Amino acid sequence: MKNITLRTLILTLAVITTACGWHLRGAPKNFPPGSTLYITTEDPHSDIAESISRLLQTSGLPLAEEPAQADFLLTIHREIEKKRTVSVDAKGRASEYELTTSAEYSVRDSSGRQLLTEARADVYRTLEWNDGEVVSKGEEERILREEMRRELISRIIDRLRRIEVRTPITDSPSAP
Repeated sequence: MKNITLRTLILTLAVITTACGWHLRGAPKNFPPGSTLYITTEDPHSDIAESISRLLQTSGLPLAEEPAQADFLLTIHREIEKKRTVSVDAKGRASEYELTTSAEYSVRDSSGRQLLTEARADVYRTLEWNDGEVVSKGEEERILREEMRRELISRIIDRLRRIEVRTPITDSPSAP
């Protein structure tokens, strides 16, 4: 009886998950078939550019080895990580922080035409702090930063999906 209930539960979850439209997202489909993308950054040690490259390669969008070989160029201009105190306890010590991870980027085609300029993606999280748990809170912050970076990359790729490759687009940067 217990085995049948477990199988029914697993089957129900599988049906619900597939019925709701959940699926892994692939490469942007708005780029013409056979086109290539080159990703560059002003920071040679950019984790975001490297992660986007890996994700797009595994999802099927060909990446060019050199900018001259690319049909489109994604440039990551800046990566920003901030931490600011949101609240303090009675002794004046920080009890809550706001973490921010941002990236400024642009996209142009091989002719130099800007398809996306001054774009910015921001991810915010709040971290409760306790000086008595410095080690565990430090690890929590590290894990939270990793999650924020993944969400930031997802937002950049989602924005790439919405670029109309035939007309230029300008995004105004948002204030952090």
